[in-house]
Amino acid sequence: MSMTLTPHFDQRFSEPGAAAPAWSDVSALLAAAELYWITTVRADGSPHMTPLVGLWRDESFVFCTGPTEQKARNLDANRTVAIATGVNTWNDGHDVVVEGAAERVTDAAALQSLADAYLEKYGEDWKFTPSEGGFGEGDQFAVVYTVTPSKVLSFTKNPHGQTRYAR
Repeated sequence: MSMTLTPHFDQRFSEPGAAAPAWSDVSALLAAAELYWITTVRADGSPHMTPLVGLWRDESFVFCTGPTEQKARNLDANRTVAIATGVNTWNDGHDVVVEGAAERVTDAAALQSLADAYLEKYGEDWKFTPSEGGFGEGDQFAVVYTVTPSKVLSFTKNPHGQTRYAR
């Protein structure tokens, strides 16, 4: 599925010579990243942020978590999330933030496809077995979510540039 997001380059937060990166470059960075940070919102409104592995597929972010973990409990009350990836340097790299709402994935064919994608990207350490409503069973059960972006922020470095991609 192709996402139609319009780039809005923000000169206020950009240096001379910076330009909006092509969406294909931003999407490729999201797909290639090994580690992401996700922020969810607790019932009291406070943020919860944690690192995790995930997938960028079909212009959406995919992740899984145990049903009793803080992320899952937060998502039960508020589906709003932000996902970030990049590097922690000032003058080198490219950081990206994806904002949207998490939707639970329960379809058996979709879960199998996602399990295959995790195995392809991360290898045997992240081999999931699809089950009823998620991955695994018992203490090893994980719920699976997909996030279709409502907004994506791109922060290029050297020169610094900020671009917002939105519908």
